[in-house]
Amino acid sequence: MRRARAASSSSPVTCFDTFRLAPGFASPSAALQDANTQDGENGARRSCRAPVPSTRIDKLNEIGTNIVPPKPMIVPISETEEPSWFAPAYEHLKKSTLGVAWLELVEKWGEYERVKGWKSGKGLPAKGRPEEWQKWVSKARHGIRNYDKIPNVEDPADLGIAVQTWVRSFANPDFGRTGPHGMVVLLTLMAWWGTAALRPSTWNSDSRPQWSALLQFLFVRFNQLNPNLGTKWAREGDISELDEAHGNKR
Repeated sequence: MRRARAASSSSPVTCFDTFRLAPGFASPSAALQDANTQDGENGARRSCRAPVPSTRIDKLNEIGTNIVPPKPMIVPISETEEPSWFAPAYEHLKKSTLGVAWLELVEKWGEYERVKGWKSGKGLPAKGRPEEWQKWVSKARHGIRNYDKIPNVEDPADLGIAVQTWVRSFANPDFGRTGPHGMVVLLTLMAWWGTAALRPSTWNSDSRPQWSALLQFLFVRFNQLNPNLGTKWAREGDISELDEAHGNKR
C-alpha cells in the first residue's frame, strides 16, 4: 500500500522526460506548453513535437490575384556561347577583298550560325573535298586554325574546278550544315579561290566568272535557309561591283 501511495503521489512521467537528453529537442517546459496549446486547439497529438506552421492562409491570399511568378531572364545564345572557332573564321572571311556581295554572303552565313547556335554536328561531305583544306587544317594546333598562314594557291582555276565538283555532290541538307566542319569550310575555300583569282596569270584560266556564279548560287541557298532574317537577295548592282573588283566588267 505504501508503494502504491508513493507512486500515486509522484508527478506523471511525460514523453519529454524520456527524451530529456536527446539532442535537437526543445526544453520540456517550452515543448510541453506548445503541446498543451495544440491539445486545446486540435485535440491530442501523437507526439510532443511542435506542429509545422500552416501555409494555408498564404495560399488562400494568392487566390484571385494577378501575381505571376517571374520568369528567368533569357540570355541570347550569341552573347554567351559563341565558340572559339567562329570569330577567327568570320574575321578571316570578312577581310577578303572580294566585293560587296561576298561580304553580304558572309554576313548571311554568320547570322545563320548564330540562329542555329553554332551546332557542331555532321559536317560537309569529306569525299571530294579539295585537298588544300585537309593539308591546312591538319597543321592546326589544339584545334586552333592558323588563318595567318593560309595555303598559297598557285592555280586558282584548278582549285575552282575542285570546289565546284565538290559542291555538286552536296545534298540539300548539306547547305545548312553549321559548326567548324559545316559551311565555313566551303566559304573558306571560296575565299582562297576568289582571292587568288584576282591575279590571273598568262598561263592559267580566268576562273572569276565561275566564282561569281557559285557566289550567286549560295545567295539563293542562304536566302532559302534564312527567309526571316532580314537579309537581302543578291542584287544586280552587288554582282556588278563584285565583277568590277575582279576586273571582269560586263
